[in-house]
Amino acid sequence: MKKILTIEGMSCMKCVRQVHDALVELPGVTSVNIDLRTETAFVESRTSIDDNKIKEAVDDTGYEVTDIEKI
Repeated sequence: MKKILTIEGMSCMKCVRQVHDALVELPGVTSVNIDLRTETAFVESRTSIDDNKIKEAVDDTGYEVTDIEKI
């Protein structure tokens, strides 16, 4: 499963690290790549992950997922 997330509020590499660490800890996630400039995250996983779980993980870091696109 592959998804692209749009995340608001990230402004530095510390922000990127916090979001990356939260996403990579979700069960099944195999890869997370974040582009600070475009405020997007590319997430790959072995299994399907509920969008609400993704949003909750990012929200817990203080940032907001505004869109999730399955690719």
